[in-house]
Amino acid sequence: MKKFVLYNNYATKNIKDFKDNFGDYLYTTINEYDALLNELKIANIFTKDVYRKSLYNILSNKNNNYNQTLIINAYSFDYLVFKDKFFINNNPHLILDSAILIAKILNIKNIDILIRSYYNKEILINTIVEAEDCYKFENEININIYDENNYKENINIYFLERQKYVLDLETVIQFGYFAHMGLDNFSQYGNDENKGTCLISFSGDIPNVDLYEFQFGTSFNEIIKASGYIYYNNDIKCVFTNGFLNAPTTLESLNNKSLSYEDINIGNGGVCFIAENRCMLRIVMKIIQFAKSVSCTKCMPCNYGFNLCEYYLNKIILGQSNNNDYKNLLNAVEMIIKGSSCLYIYNIAKCIIETIKMFEYEFIYALDKKITLYSFINK
Repeated sequence: MKKFVLYNNYATKNIKDFKDNFGDYLYTTINEYDALLNELKIANIFTKDVYRKSLYNILSNKNNNYNQTLIINAYSFDYLVFKDKFFINNNPHLILDSAILIAKILNIKNIDILIRSYYNKEILINTIVEAEDCYKFENEININIYDENNYKENINIYFLERQKYVLDLETVIQFGYFAHMGLDNFSQYGNDENKGTCLISFSGDIPNVDLYEFQFGTSFNEIIKASGYIYYNNDIKCVFTNGFLNAPTTLESLNNKSLSYEDINIGNGGVCFIAENRCMLRIVMKIIQFAKSVSCTKCMPCNYGFNLCEYYLNKIILGQSNNNDYKNLLNAVEMIIKGSSCLYIYNIAKCIIETIKMFEYEFIYALDKKITLYSFINK
C-alpha cells in the first residue's frame, strides 16, 4: 500500500507500539465530547459506504442508547475491496480505540465487531486483552468479535440496514485519526469541502492492484495514473468506481472529476478497471453472481430476480437465445430495481442495467452471431 497521509505499512499491533505512535486511548484523553463534535462537523467526514451518512449527524444523536449495539462492519461484501483485512492486521488498536470512543459518545455499552471467518480473529482478541489490562474498561463496555459462523443473526444486507448504529471500518479508522490529530492537523489534508483522505482499492486489468491513499480533492487523472494503466497493453474499456455499486464510466469522463462526495459517490473505494478485450456479458454475469451471493433472499424481487437474470444471460452467452431473452433480462433487472428492499441491492441492480445499456452492442452481437464478441464459445 502506498504510504501517503494517514495510513502506512508500519503495524502497531501491540499496545506499546500504539502508545508510542498515538498516545493513550481516546476515551481516556477526550472529556469534552461537544467540542470534538463541533470540530467533526467542520471536518465533514462521511461514512465510506453506499449510504454516505454524515458522521457528525450520527454521533450527535446522543439519546439514551444504553441498550443499543454499535456494530463495526469489518465484513466487507464487495470482493473488489480489500481494506478490512489490512486495517485489522496493521492497526487493530486504533480500531478498538475509535470504536470505544464512538460508543462512549453515543452512550452505548455494547460493541459487536463483525469480521470474515478467514480474518485473523486472534489479532483483535489480543488487542482487547491488552487494552483491558492497560485501561481497565471491561466493566464499562462489552466488546464482542463475531464472524458469519457464530453471530446471533445472519450477517447480510437486510440485517445491517435494519440496525441503528452500523459503521464501516474505514470510517471508524478515519475518525480515530481525526480525533488523535485534531482538526487543525487533519484539515491539512483534503480540500475546503471534504477533509482527510480516502483509501482506493485498485483491481482489474491494471498492473498496480493494491491499496492507495489519496487526499480528497485529488483529480481522478492522478488517481488513474497511480493504477499504472498507461503501461498496460490493452486499452481500458470502462471503470467501476464503487465496486459494483456505481454504473461503469469511461476514463475520459473521470479525467474531469475529482475525489469528492459531490463529484462521484466513491463509496467503498473499490475501483475496478476493465480492459477493452473483456467480454461485458461475462462481467455482467459476475455482477449478477455477486449480487446473489450477498442477497439475504428475504424479498422476492431480489431472490427470484437475480436467478432470472442469470438464466437469461446464460442463454445469450451460450448462443441459445433470441431477442425475447434480452428483453426478459432487462425486465428482470427492472423488477429488482422497482421492488428491492435494500439500497445496496438497488444500487447493484442499477449498475447491472446501466452496464447492459452502455454495452448493448455486445449483447446485440451475441444475439445475432450466437457468439460473444470476445469469446471462443460458439454454437
